[in-house]
Order: sequence, then C-alpha cells, then structure tokens
Amino acid sequence: MHQVSIIIPSFNTGLYLLDCVSSIRENSTGIEVEMIIVDDGSTDETSIRVISDLDSEPDLKIIRHERNRGVQVARNTGLKAATGDFVVCMDGDDVLYPVSGYESFLSEATRILSANDDIAFVHTLVRMFGDFHGLTISSYPLREEMVARKHHVPIAIVYRRNEILNGLLYIETVPKWQDWAFGVSLLARRWARNERSEIGFIEGPGYGYRIHSTTGRISRTQTLEYDATKLVVEAYRDYFVSKLPNVANDIDTLTAEVVASKPSPLEDLLHVASFNLEQALSMARGRDYQLHSTHVDRLGIP
Repeated sequence: MHQVSIIIPSFNTGLYLLDCVSSIRENSTGIEVEMIIVDDGSTDETSIRVISDLDSEPDLKIIRHERNRGVQVARNTGLKAATGDFVVCMDGDDVLYPVSGYESFLSEATRILSANDDIAFVHTLVRMFGDFHGLTISSYPLREEMVARKHHVPIAIVYRRNEILNGLLYIETVPKWQDWAFGVSLLARRWARNERSEIGFIEGPGYGYRIHSTTGRISRTQTLEYDATKLVVEAYRDYFVSKLPNVANDIDTLTAEVVASKPSPLEDLLHVASFNLEQALSMARGRDYQLHSTHVDRLGIP
C-alpha cells in the first residue's frame, strides 16, 4: 500500500482545521497517510488550541514556525519533512471529498502515477463551498501546454516524492499564483531531465475549496500578475522558450506572452464546455452569467 504525505500549512485556520483533518481520514481509503501540519506562527487562540490538541494524534506530525513566514515557506517545510511515496498539499481550511467509482481521489492518483512514469502529476476538479457553491471556473483536464500558457493549476496535485528529492520546492519569492508556479517548476524540471510530462485527471470533484472571509487568502491578495509571472519565467526561461517557440526569448517578451495567454473566465468556460457541456451550462447559471461580477470578485472566487 502506497503512502501519501499530505502537507497542510496553517496560519490562523484553526476554526476549519479539524474539518480538514477529518475529511482526510474519511477519504483516504486504499492508502496510508502521513499528515504534516505546519503551524506558520498562528496567533489566534482557536488555532493555538486546536493545533495543540492535534499534537497528540498518532497519525499527525506537527511542525511549528516561531513566526509567520508565509505559505510558500510553510509548504516547503512540510515537503522537506515528508517521507511518503507521493505528496499532495492542501490548505488548512479546505477538505477532501469522496469520489464516486474509486476508493478515494488519493488512492486512484497513486495508482495512475505508479502505472505510468510519464505522468507528472494528477489533479481533480475542485468544488467550492462555504460562502459560494459550485465548481471552479477551471474545471477541465489540464495538458502541459496549457500550464505553460498560465491555465490554473490547483493546489491539490498529487506527484512523486522523488520530485522533492530531486530539488523541487515552491518558489518562495512568488507572492501569488504559487500553485501555477509550482506546477511549472515540476514540469520544467522534468523537461530538463528529458522526461515526458503527461497530466493525470480524476473527474471527481475530489477537493473542496472553502470560500470565506474569516482569514486572509492569497487569492484575494493584490499583486501585479506580470511581476509574479516574471519571477517564474526567469527561473525557467529555457522551458518557456521551448514551449513558446515563436516568441522572442528575452524575459520581458516571454513574460508578456505568458500573461497574455492566460485564459479569461469566458475562455475557461469554453474549455469546460468542450469537456462537459452540461457542467459548463450549470456553472454559468450558478454564476448568473456574471463572470466578472462584484460578488465573484469580492469573494476571490476562482
């Protein structure tokens, strides 16, 4: 039986952390789980109490930062401590869902990765809950060329721990869109090793993304997308040159092309429609066709 290390950074998410842990325990049939919670300097009483209580749980490992260092650093702390065959990251206010037809999202992901070395990572659809309900706008299977053109990469991708042993970590200087940056890092490193990179997909949805305003989320951070993207392009320039062969290979031109290639909400919806038309229609109805509505923007709904 494969072991999956689940990295859960937590900064003042104690109000939801027990839901996260319970969902993992309930939806990890067919695998062994190593849960690693990285307390990133939580300061609220609820979080401190909840994490202290969890410290005695035998299936949990708690790592504490003395001060808040940011989610990227917290995830890297967890990745460096992981011992499982495979790895996935979650946010402390999110949950795993059962997936019809499979023992669990995680067990099926490990089966796919074990059966095909060309699979770089496996992802699933993401359903939002809390202050907004429905699938995220990027609910369709990914391909490598999509990632290079800044299609959304979800947080909960499952991949081999060998990638971490080979040096893969989150780029700690990227202030936003870190999950996309991490996906690029994984694919670019495989490209540099002359390895193929296909992307596995389990429809699900197997992951739940909580929409709330109780604590700050990076998705609502105001950051210049060009500047954040440029950091990733600078780190993996040769990879982007290979994926964008008709673009001048200077950093600024490559960055501009990557940002311009990012799909709009309407383009994302068209990708959903090509995958599942009924799903796309349901998503449009659920958002009242307001893909740029104030409500959607205010809550940071992806």
